[in-house]
Amino acid sequence: MPISEQLDIPPQTGFYKSEKPKVLVVDDEKVIRHVCRISLQKSGYSVVTVDHGLAALEALRQDDRIGIVITDLKMPGMGGLELLEAIKRDFPHVEVIIMTGFATIESAITAMKLGAYDFILKPLQADQIRMVINKCNEKIHLSNENLALRRAYEKLREVETMKDKFIAITSHELRTPVSHLKGYLTILNDEIYNELSEKEREECMRVIMTAIHDLEEIVANMYEIYQYEKKRILLKYEPVDIPELLKQVQSEFKFACKNRHLEIRLDVQTEVREIQADRLKIKSMISELVQNAIKFTPDGGKIYLRVFEDSDFMVISVKDTGIGIPPDEQGKIFEKFYEVQNSDYHSSSTFGFMGGGLGLGLPLARAIAEAHGGGIKLESQPKKGSDFQVYLPKEARNGHTNPDDKT
Repeated sequence: MPISEQLDIPPQTGFYKSEKPKVLVVDDEKVIRHVCRISLQKSGYSVVTVDHGLAALEALRQDDRIGIVITDLKMPGMGGLELLEAIKRDFPHVEVIIMTGFATIESAITAMKLGAYDFILKPLQADQIRMVINKCNEKIHLSNENLALRRAYEKLREVETMKDKFIAITSHELRTPVSHLKGYLTILNDEIYNELSEKEREECMRVIMTAIHDLEEIVANMYEIYQYEKKRILLKYEPVDIPELLKQVQSEFKFACKNRHLEIRLDVQTEVREIQADRLKIKSMISELVQNAIKFTPDGGKIYLRVFEDSDFMVISVKDTGIGIPPDEQGKIFEKFYEVQNSDYHSSSTFGFMGGGLGLGLPLARAIAEAHGGGIKLESQPKKGSDFQVYLPKEARNGHTNPDDKT
């Protein structure tokens, strides 16, 4: 079997061969997206359009045929420079072209230094767009064969690494509940059980039920992430009071924070309270981010919950004073089974410092945000903490790739 089939690498199509790469246009102005789409389609390019940077990253993850990104500099949530840095970190083979006006030409030059291929001045002209894209396309075709080989090698390495992490983390996470079940069920079947007090018997049953719950949660999380990846997502939209939901989450985690001497604060900076969303999934997403903050914040630290508005989005921020995430790890933390620290150093407590986990929480959180038409942005520095910012549209929209498509 060819290696491309073994690794689920697309055959010689898209920008692997002589065909034109798919182009992703990122701009919060619909007319700009429309001009780019029409101009490039006339030259035979396949075009995808999204209206903000977080949606662009999702589109790149979903479609590896995208070879060129055209992005505006100023957009809500994630601007063009942030998007450029994320693409060059996570999708180094993708070329980025910046759209800018004369007033921001210095930022365009900065973008070139960060790895952008070129920039286009606004107001846009169809011939200019096509000329820059065609030049970029020529550059891509010069390195097609090397790119295909490199991606095949990277895919092999990722599969091997993922397999090792899956074995290490799942064996670690499964070992504890399985050991508890084996040990305490042995007690129940032993003569010593008759000598236990009623309180001791209740404790045995509590440990057994906890172990069963932990195993059930592991299976449920793995199934849920599978459903999200297959786009089998059913959202139950209803009016959700976001500040009130954050207040509930804050209350539910107060005990875990108190045991670790962590302070959890809530700051509401918006007059708009309600959005249309799936309340249970949003709460699950926020809870996962708070639990993550607790796990990676040393005792005595602080966790801040904040809600504010950014253009058409309601933004929920979960910020901590924890250990932070190295820059080279930030593009990987949303991958399945990924943990920044070695699984050997997990504590057995969900809320303990560097606590254990399957590494499914953050992928699930991002999938929930994206299913609502938003996304999650991360700002983090080692030893200074992390800030996970969830962007949720004020107006409900299920998913957000190709917002201009009518189908």
